[in-house]
Amino acid sequence: MKKIILFSLVMLSLSVAASAQIGAKKRCVNRQGVTSRVTPFERQELRKDILRQRTVQRMAKRDGVITPVERIRIHRLKAETRRDAFRYTHNRRNRI
Repeated sequence: MKKIILFSLVMLSLSVAASAQIGAKKRCVNRQGVTSRVTPFERQELRKDILRQRTVQRMAKRDGVITPVERIRIHRLKAETRRDAFRYTHNRRNRI
């Protein structure tokens, strides 16, 4: 009987620890991958950038072939968005 109770307590503590880690990850990042430490205006700008990336990628795939020039353009747009996201999250503004 003691073994069953001890085993169930160990399993319960492991499941609580695992669920706490998943919850922390969900708090930091929302659906679009934008962190919650940005202002609403910055978040809107990042969403516009992501939408622009998807549009450019969809237009490039429209003819069935992504040319090297289109691939470079898509890569640059993604790099700019990542750079902006990093800059927005690390600009040391005091947020409410």
